[in-house]
Amino acid sequence: MDYLDYLMTIPNLQDYVGKWIALVDKEIVASGDNGKTVFEQAKSKHPKKVPFIMKLPAETVMLL
Repeated sequence: MDYLDYLMTIPNLQDYVGKWIALVDKEIVASGDNGKTVFEQAKSKHPKKVPFIMKLPAETVMLL
């Protein structure tokens, strides 16, 4: 399962609409309004991992 597949399984994904999220090992480890801050938070929690960072669009969320 890749990260986009994982996103489809998150039951409260709507809580992150319009926000930046950081995923490490299929877990949301940080979220917020600023991508750089979210990245830094994720790296501080998991310094040896490379987080997957993305912004969930606020207008329409459609993952296929």
